[in-house]
Amino acid sequence: MGTVELRNIILNKLNAIEDSSMLAKVLDFVEAIKNKDEIVAYTVQGEPLTKEKYIQRVKDAEKGNFISSEELKKRMLSW
Repeated sequence: MGTVELRNIILNKLNAIEDSSMLAKVLDFVEAIKNKDEIVAYTVQGEPLTKEKYIQRVKDAEKGNFISSEELKKRMLSW
C-alpha cells in the first residue's frame, strides 16, 4: 500500500469521526509524532503522554496533587 493510498484511508476514517474529543486525541497523537515526541503512556481518559508530560504528571503526584484510593472510595460513597 502506497503513501497516497494510506493517506486517503486515514482521511476517510478521520472524516467519519464525529466526536470532537476523539479528534483532539488523534491531533495530540499526530503532533507528538510530528515533533518526534515518543508517546510513553496514556491517561485513563486516553490522552497520550510524551515523556515530558509523563514526568510532569509524576512530579505533580509527588507534590501531593492526588487523592488516595481510600479517599476516592469515601468520596464515591457520598455521591
